[in-house]
Amino acid sequence: MTALGNAMATGVVPEGAARNARGGERFADAGAKPAAAVMTSVWKTLLGFLPFVPAATPAAAPQRDVQPDVQPGVEPYAVSAMFEREELIRFAHCDPAGIVFYPQYFVLLNGLVEDWFTDGLGADSAELVTVRKMGTPTARMDCTFSRPSRLGDRLVLGLTVTKIGNSAIDLDVQGRVGDEIRLKARQTLVMCCLETMKSVPIPPEIRASLARYCRNGCSSEGKG
Repeated sequence: MTALGNAMATGVVPEGAARNARGGERFADAGAKPAAAVMTSVWKTLLGFLPFVPAATPAAAPQRDVQPDVQPGVEPYAVSAMFEREELIRFAHCDPAGIVFYPQYFVLLNGLVEDWFTDGLGADSAELVTVRKMGTPTARMDCTFSRPSRLGDRLVLGLTVTKIGNSAIDLDVQGRVGDEIRLKARQTLVMCCLETMKSVPIPPEIRASLARYCRNGCSSEGKG
C-alpha cells in the first residue's frame, strides 16, 4: 500500500511520506500530518490546473411580435369606459300600475345622451343645438325590457359606443337597478344640421372624444 493509502487508512501521514501541492517539497516539520490536510492540498492543486468553465446560461425563448387582429380599412379602438347616469324613478314616470310607462324610458335615454355629449364628450348639448344648429336624432332603437322598474327605484342608465360612421354613432345602452338589468337597447344616432335636417359629418373634436367610450370591436369606418 502506498504512503498516501496508509495515510487515508490510518488518518496519519508518516514523516516524509506526504508531498505538498507542488509535487516535490516535503512537509517542513518532521511531525505527523493529518490525512485530511494532504487530501485538501491535493484537491486544491488539481483544481488549480483545471480550466474554469462557466455554467451554461439557458437560451432565452424567442419573442414574437403579437399583432392585433385588425380588419383592413377598419380603425380599432381600445376598450374603455361606460358612461352612466343614475335616475330616480318618479311618479311622473309611472302608469297606474306603479311601474315605468315604457315611453318614459325613451325620454330618460334621451336625457342620458344629452348628458353624455355635455359631460362625457365635452360638447355642450344646449350649445350644439342653439348655437351650432346641430342635433343627434335617433334613427333606430331596438329595446328589450326584462324587468319592470317601479316608483322610487334608482335606475342606472349607461351607454358604450359600438360603431362610428361618417355621421352615425351606434350605441349599446342598458338600464339596471343594482346588478339587475331592467332594459337593454341598441340605438343609432345621426349627426344632422337642424336647418337643413340632413346628415352631416361628425365634428372632428367629437369624433376624437368618442374613442374613450368604444368597447371591444368598436370601429370607425368613415361612412354613415
